[in-house]
Amino acid sequence: MAVPQLRNVFQICYATNDIDRAAVILQEQFGCGEMLFMRDLPDSLTQIALSYCGDTNFELVQPHNPSGDFYSDWISGAQDFVLRLHHYGMLVDSREDMAAIRAAHVARGHGIPLEASMPGNLDALYADVTGTLGHYLEYIYLEEGGRQMFAAVPGSPMR
Repeated sequence: MAVPQLRNVFQICYATNDIDRAAVILQEQFGCGEMLFMRDLPDSLTQIALSYCGDTNFELVQPHNPSGDFYSDWISGAQDFVLRLHHYGMLVDSREDMAAIRAAHVARGHGIPLEASMPGNLDALYADVTGTLGHYLEYIYLEEGGRQMFAAVPGSPMR
């Protein structure tokens, strides 16, 4: 039996080189709600904006550096404004599910370019399925702090 890898999609993330312009596009052209901007995250290589359109979370990520990291390399080379699909985010129910999903991706030869842990908030891993789907898949196990973060986004169904 296959380990479910596209279940519980709750987020669509775009990388951009102009987070303010991208936010206006999502709001005015596609009906997303008010954005929660996180511009000065400690030790972060990015600034982030989160919004909801219905039950779907939309994340915008603007890297601080022009190249050399997970997000900036995705949009490097763009001469003008860029807003490019980066990943779908899926919620997982347990760390055991996260480990099984990771193992399934590795067994298929998919790289795991980034894993992150923010104790008390969330654990995340990214699977590189760019050769198959054209973007990454992010898996997120939320703890209470992470649930509170997403609940704080205007329009969140997690409230």
